[in-house]
Amino acid sequence: MVTFLIFILSYYCLCLLFFGVVQRPMFCIYNRKSNTEPLRGTDIIQVYSYGFRTDRIAAAYLTAIPMLICAVHAIVPLFSLPVVLGIYNAIIALALGLIVSSDTLLYRFWQFKLDASALAYLKSIRGAMASVSTWYVIGALAVVLVIGGIFFLGTLAVTGIYTHLGTFIANGWIMKCVTALSAIIIAGLLFAIVRGLGRRPNSPSKSYFGTNIYLNHCAVNPVYNFIYSFSMMDDFRKQFREFTEEKCDKIYAPLFPLTGKPTVELLNTPRPNILFIVWESLCARFIEPLGGQSNVLVNFERLAKEGVFFTHCDAGNTRTPQGLICLLSGYLGQPTTTLMRYTRKLPTLPALPRTLKKEGYHTTALHGGDLSIFHKWDYYVAAGHDRLVQECDFPADSIKGKWGIHDGVLFDWLFDDIMDKTRRGERWYTTFQTLSSHEEFKVPYNRLPDDEIANSYAYVDDAFGRFIDRLKATPAWDNLLIVCTGDHGCYYGEQLPREKYPHIPVLLLGGAVKKPMEIDTIMSQTDIAATLLGQMGLPHEDFIFSRDILADTYTMPFSIHTYNNGFIVRDPRGFTNYDNVSQTPIAGADPRREEIGKAILQKLYDDLSKR
Repeated sequence: MVTFLIFILSYYCLCLLFFGVVQRPMFCIYNRKSNTEPLRGTDIIQVYSYGFRTDRIAAAYLTAIPMLICAVHAIVPLFSLPVVLGIYNAIIALALGLIVSSDTLLYRFWQFKLDASALAYLKSIRGAMASVSTWYVIGALAVVLVIGGIFFLGTLAVTGIYTHLGTFIANGWIMKCVTALSAIIIAGLLFAIVRGLGRRPNSPSKSYFGTNIYLNHCAVNPVYNFIYSFSMMDDFRKQFREFTEEKCDKIYAPLFPLTGKPTVELLNTPRPNILFIVWESLCARFIEPLGGQSNVLVNFERLAKEGVFFTHCDAGNTRTPQGLICLLSGYLGQPTTTLMRYTRKLPTLPALPRTLKKEGYHTTALHGGDLSIFHKWDYYVAAGHDRLVQECDFPADSIKGKWGIHDGVLFDWLFDDIMDKTRRGERWYTTFQTLSSHEEFKVPYNRLPDDEIANSYAYVDDAFGRFIDRLKATPAWDNLLIVCTGDHGCYYGEQLPREKYPHIPVLLLGGAVKKPMEIDTIMSQTDIAATLLGQMGLPHEDFIFSRDILADTYTMPFSIHTYNNGFIVRDPRGFTNYDNVSQTPIAGADPRREEIGKAILQKLYDDLSKR
């Protein structure tokens, strides 16, 4: 029994050693020219320490089958263990050689980690080989064999030690039961390593630690990234094929104008400092002027009279990862997937922070939770944020909830950060994603004790109001634009009709705002990016699903919201809620709105397939 446990532990450690001594140095050294920033000694330490987070997952995957083979052999020794393990190890060694070598050699061309999309090239090996020389192919095959050979020799050594110690055979039904139970426990431990013990399952983002994407890619284990990517495979091109290309183009053409001149000026300056507050689940449900509950967001309602208040905006989707992309990239929410899962596609999206970065803005993303959840780290980096601040960057004794540090602490940190930037004379942009108004709705506040959901919103509102009032008394206020909106609606508690959930407010505040104003034009969450860039006199043609709703070309006002395989299209005449599965309208049947929704989804998934 001891020899069985020694073998499993030795095999697991062999995998870790292979990744740390062979794979990672080879990748880092071969692709060192991809690093555009100076390399520090601490970077290497972080690459290894964060890389271990996904190395251990890959090692768990690789160890699971040998563990099962040994357990079966111990209980039913009807086959030659060295032979079966040898076959498995040979196959895995070849696979590792291919994955590690391909990841290393192709990175300088692709600039992303190897994933399942590479399998598409197997359909046309001849075409793939046409762009490289014969000697390159021979060299690549040699690298595959060397890398695979190194791992195979290691497995021979581990298997040899196991055989030398005496292959474990469970004699008697008691030992067989003990062995089976041990195998189940070890399998559970391996599963726990793969899945993780956190609220959300592990993902390659666990190895991300900075804004230098090359160093993040050095840390991510290629085997785990490759295996994980199979869960992300979708053939977008085959989904939502309602119309011919010609008919779809005809319906879609007038819907998303990409040019035009604003007819209204909202700002005193074209280059204000910008704070973009993405308020968790902020929606009309708790805003009395929008038909919601009274006495909840009292500060927001007070401040709405001092800024530019957009009253008819619909969220793009029902989840935060979708909402972030809708807001910062102006990209439509998807009813059957979540684009943030496809990390390779994220750098191809337009992004408000990246656009402003080119204009000389210093960019920051702030969130009180763990940015590795839902690939937020990947997206924030791809979107152009220079600096990322998350839960682990705050003192351990900070006031925390289920999802991370509460927003009151974050607003205080944000105020100090703005003061520092003001003293330095920086031009800056910050994305602040809140978290306290989320289930479980437990907050350090008790103004509305009989309604814990509303009370959590009131807590954020209180912190928000005090933050704004403090800023007004500082020089930073004069050149400041605050964009405050929700990532999606609130789907807990009160059961609202489906069409009411997407309704979110958009509020512009700050000294950079020319005068208070209420804008009742129907718009989508995705339109905020283009509308803001239009006010700054910046082009936004690459934000293909975002419209400047104040431009002279915005002549067809409508909004689109997607949920789990359905959509809602709203225009001045009403709304249509359409179920894609049954292909029937649930409410508000209207052939024109149905056509618009279907054409948009067809174009959206066409674009997804190309990114």
